[in-house]
Amino acid sequence: MSWAQTARNFAEQLQQLNDESDIKELATEILTQIYELTEAKKRKRALATVSKEIRKIYPNDQVPRPLYFEHTFAKDGKPPIYKHIIFKTLTLTTSDWDELATDGSREEWLSQQQKNTEVIEQPSDSNMTINQLNLEEETQQTLEQALEHSGMPLDEFIKQAIAVYAKTITGKARKHSEDLSNVPTAELLSDAQWTTHPLRASELTNRAIRAIKFYNANRVVLNKDRWCITQSAIASLTGSRQSTIKKILERYKNDISSHNQTYGLNGYSNRKPGKDISEEINMAELIPNGVD
Repeated sequence: MSWAQTARNFAEQLQQLNDESDIKELATEILTQIYELTEAKKRKRALATVSKEIRKIYPNDQVPRPLYFEHTFAKDGKPPIYKHIIFKTLTLTTSDWDELATDGSREEWLSQQQKNTEVIEQPSDSNMTINQLNLEEETQQTLEQALEHSGMPLDEFIKQAIAVYAKTITGKARKHSEDLSNVPTAELLSDAQWTTHPLRASELTNRAIRAIKFYNANRVVLNKDRWCITQSAIASLTGSRQSTIKKILERYKNDISSHNQTYGLNGYSNRKPGKDISEEINMAELIPNGVD
């Protein structure tokens, strides 16, 4: 069955209730239908669908409201989270019942559920509902959509998400420790595999500075043909963003200043009609790699 319309119907019924015992009775009815009409592996998703519709009308809040209870206490500077009292009851108590309960054990399950209506279980890899994660509303909706598309149970989805994110973080950390000095300049400039590498701009900036210094000292004689080492000149040679280059150049400030002063170069030195530094200085030829 489709739980979307059923969930909306339950949410509309809840709007008519103001007595906690009636609300508890509705929650029990919802859980009974989920248990009776939904196969084990889809019960958590059915509950999430119902919860989502209820939260559209009764969203989580950070201040007390009528018919709300304090779901999580204020901690570490974060405000408490208040939820509608239906969520005291509207939760699957254990994943064991979700996976293993049989027809003969349903009454026992409901009895146990009623005994634990005010117990909020802590998430674990085998016992978890979306409500227990205390997510922001937008994040929770995104997660629910992702679960619907993936067809995975929540605990498995979280394991997969952790694995992917962990690989991303460790991958970035590994890249930050890589030595790019042996990567050919031509490859670093044009090969797509290096485009997003976190150290690419820094490595190319270093090589561009060396290329300009070499060109000024060995390839030209007249000062009018020399190039001043500037942020824009480095950007033209490397293709990196000037905002990124600006930060990197702070490391070479004294070296750059010394070189420019040696030849009396300044920003006006690079105003050469009909000439482009990227065409005059072949960085890949002058500095084929990053090895000094």
